[in-house]
Amino acid sequence: MTKSILTIVIMLLVVSVACADATKPGDYYVTSDSVDVRLKPSDSGKITNTLYKRQKVEVFEINNGWARVSRFYDGGVEGVSGTVARWVLAEHLSSIRPPDEKLVNVNSPIAKAIKSSDDFSKYQEVFIAASEELINSGRCTLGDFQEMGGWWRSSIHKPKAIYFTYCGGMRSANRIYVDAATGLTFK
Repeated sequence: MTKSILTIVIMLLVVSVACADATKPGDYYVTSDSVDVRLKPSDSGKITNTLYKRQKVEVFEINNGWARVSRFYDGGVEGVSGTVARWVLAEHLSSIRPPDEKLVNVNSPIAKAIKSSDDFSKYQEVFIAASEELINSGRCTLGDFQEMGGWWRSSIHKPKAIYFTYCGGMRSANRIYVDAATGLTFK
């Protein structure tokens, strides 16, 4: 009994150390749904980007709980003077990639066809439902999704989370969009 308890305690210590915040340079994964990337290691640093859960980053250094995830570069490209780098809170990073909790019915033919979609882990339920609706209505075929590999983030609809695919060939007339916030599809 005592040996079993000791084994459990040791296993918990090993797991907790492996899952700890970033503490030294190396490769890490984002553990929060999203984390702001800032130009200095401070809450007052200008936000330049967002990282999402399970995204891999290289950490170059740790400074007061902040992890530098880029090399230093000229801040002029960001509209600020001097040298800058990109920083995130180290508490949102782990050396172990978080599991994909939302993964639903990944063995279905539709899920397999669209698993390469941009932001699939974040919007997979919407993508699967929209794909099923398009296939069931006859607007798309499973082959369309297999050919495209899924849904791709639209650059013309930013900042909205709008994604597109093609049904019936890769021409602009065959482009179909889905709004990830509502699940509605449109041309």
